[in-house]
Amino acid sequence: KAMGGEFQIVFNLAQYEQAMAAGLAAVQLLEPLEDMMSYFRPRGELGRINALAAFGPVPVSQELWGLLLFCRELWEKTDHAFDITAGALWEVWGFARRQGRLPSQAELDEAKGSVGWHWIDLNEVNKTVAFRKPGIKLNLGSVGKGFAVDRLAAKIEEYGVKDFLLHGGKSSVLARGHRVESGEVESGESAPALSAGWPIGIANPLFRGGRLGAIALSDQSLATSGTAFQFFYHQGKRFGHVLDPRTGFPVEHCLSVTVVAPTAAEADALSTAFFVTGPAAAQSLCEKWDNVGAVFVVQGKSPTSPELIAVGRAPTITSPLLGADDSDRR
Repeated sequence: KAMGGEFQIVFNLAQYEQAMAAGLAAVQLLEPLEDMMSYFRPRGELGRINALAAFGPVPVSQELWGLLLFCRELWEKTDHAFDITAGALWEVWGFARRQGRLPSQAELDEAKGSVGWHWIDLNEVNKTVAFRKPGIKLNLGSVGKGFAVDRLAAKIEEYGVKDFLLHGGKSSVLARGHRVESGEVESGESAPALSAGWPIGIANPLFRGGRLGAIALSDQSLATSGTAFQFFYHQGKRFGHVLDPRTGFPVEHCLSVTVVAPTAAEADALSTAFFVTGPAAAQSLCEKWDNVGAVFVVQGKSPTSPELIAVGRAPTITSPLLGADDSDRR
């Protein structure tokens, strides 16, 4: 377990002798990655940045530096819908401690004044981060699992393993190669029957444990964002934990969005961005990437029947598959 969820790696039975060694080497990366990215570890690398960068430049590792540049690029390409600088908003709404609350207008205005990459100085020569004012909080929660999944997958591939499924908390999934359906993998007597990909179940946000269907995923990544599990009620109104960093308020466009992209980090970040923007804007944003698509789940005419909206290079959703690995919502 790491980053608030359970990471799992699935291999085809007996296909690779080195699969166990590859998996063990991969999971060893989780602790240092969490220490680097965690919002809740004050002595970790991100924790030190949040605590010290308002007082001067803070040196960062090459790995975190690359992730910060990636996040800034996504902020620009998504018209600021994806924004890791919105930690102050997450705090003021109480979601950082899973104690949701309605902030006062003064609290909200102060938090919104601490959001945006224009407050962040990245020194590319010295690889340092500095904040231009106090109160800035970076939060990698909307991309951290995806980034970790990519790193673990790269480690597995170093061992020559080309067919596997990897997910972090089931909200961020990466598939390589194919699942073997039948046949003997090691014997020459019968060739293995390869599936079209690894079947990933798409959860129905209206019913815990229910599925809308499944996606066959191969050499791609998938992430789902939604508010089915993290929300609170105030005076009868529901407030989910996904915030629009541009307005400061929780998003109400849809029930969930599932994104398919080349990397897990892209899928993770874009699922949050698309949840914020809604389907129409997401359609335009998809044109900025190759091989990116999404499926939105929105409330249908019936309270118990959601509707699907596909944008970009959206994956094909088939009928629910037996044995499909469920994709949950953050």
